[in-house]
Amino acid sequence: MRKAQSLIPFSVAAVLCVVALIVRFAGAPMIVPVLCLIIAAIALFIGLRNRAGTVDQPVVFTAEQVQKLRELKERGQESAAIRQAQLWSRGSSAEAVAEAVRKL
Repeated sequence: MRKAQSLIPFSVAAVLCVVALIVRFAGAPMIVPVLCLIIAAIALFIGLRNRAGTVDQPVVFTAEQVQKLRELKERGQESAAIRQAQLWSRGSSAEAVAEAVRKL
């Protein structure tokens, strides 16, 4: 849900930029596209602030996941284990996931 919430302001900003272009080429007064761009800038600022304020979730694996990661590491596929762990731990940073896999 966190990703959907962070994508909404970015989507609004993109749509408003396209609307500003369409309205400008349609011959509307200059104030309309300028207002669209100002609102798009505000939405972009909100989206960036929300994204910067997110906190990484701790990396936690189930016993089955730990077993699969250890099997990959034993076969010499540590990078594949890290990529798989990143898929399981979407809320965590890539560095934190890689460190957790290396500690296994």
